[in-house]
Amino acid sequence: MSKQVNRTGAALVLVLAVLGVLLIMVAFSVNVAYMQLVRSELRASADAAARAGTEALARLDSVAVAKQTAIEIAAANKVGGSTLQLTENDIQIGHAKQVGKTGKWTFLENEKPYSSIRVNARKNTQLMMFGVTGVESFTPELVSTAAFSENEICLVIDRSHSMCFDFTGNDFSYPAGIPLSPSDPVIYPPHPTGSRWAALASGVNTFVNVIRTKNATQRVALVTWGSDISLATYEGGLTGRTFPASSFDLPLSIDTAPITASIAARGADVMLGGTNLSAGIDMGVEVLTGADTHDFASKIMIVMTDGRWNFGRDPVKAAADAKKNNITIHTVTFLDTADQSDMKKVAQKTGGNHYHASNQTELEAAFRKIAANLPVVLVD
Repeated sequence: MSKQVNRTGAALVLVLAVLGVLLIMVAFSVNVAYMQLVRSELRASADAAARAGTEALARLDSVAVAKQTAIEIAAANKVGGSTLQLTENDIQIGHAKQVGKTGKWTFLENEKPYSSIRVNARKNTQLMMFGVTGVESFTPELVSTAAFSENEICLVIDRSHSMCFDFTGNDFSYPAGIPLSPSDPVIYPPHPTGSRWAALASGVNTFVNVIRTKNATQRVALVTWGSDISLATYEGGLTGRTFPASSFDLPLSIDTAPITASIAARGADVMLGGTNLSAGIDMGVEVLTGADTHDFASKIMIVMTDGRWNFGRDPVKAAADAKKNNITIHTVTFLDTADQSDMKKVAQKTGGNHYHASNQTELEAAFRKIAANLPVVLVD
């Protein structure tokens, strides 16, 4: 008769061994998931810091402020349960540009003109269950780079006859100094200081000045529009002049000085016709999709009017065509009698913003804000 063997102790050892392995596996799984979470938080925080710093660099043209902004935004975000602390040494300033047919970005530290910020982020983080895994902490590191995008901008400016009127918002109310007789005031250029065109010229000059002080390279074109004027129209017959509904005044260029000169030249000439807003938008689309444009540039149209469209097709339909070509339209209305409703729809159709100005000071502020908030993109 065989002797019975007690195996209870051996089974217990086996169970404890399996539990130990399972505990180690759980600890590693928890830590791997936590490490991935920390990396994601670090990426989000670094990206936010790089974008904010670059936006500050573009808006204020100050390296010191840009670095401080990036540091503050990083500190406002938590990584692994605590704030992300950056120092000035973690932030590089330089120039970023797109190269080759792929449009890949290259960051060049300390190269001017400054257009980019690179954030080097790292965070020492304590792991969970390190008594089981034997690994107490890990320190993920990553780089986030943001830059001003290359922008191609077309100013699309209302040059209809209403731009000769004064600031009252009333039709055919002219500034003092424009003769009302013996002939029709339509034969005179806009008043150099009291007309709506004078306010517009000041707003455009503000825009140009901000562009000039920005470190990023922006290319700007100019289109003006009104409505078709032939010798058969009243205004054409009176002045002996003809005008197309829209005019391609200046091509895309880094040099913005001609814009100021062109606006001044327009202001010294008669302004005739009504408000064919869609003609201006359509020509803006032609400019921003022409052979001279760059494939990877952000396409931006800035459309300004003081009135309501009364010629041509619905401008919202023109905006839909702009959207198909990846063009963002920002709209500006001047004086409270202007058609804000349709101009808001035009901007919304393309993901742009609408700005309204009730007076010249607000018009200048609107153009300043648009120039200061040109796109910033993450490039790395």
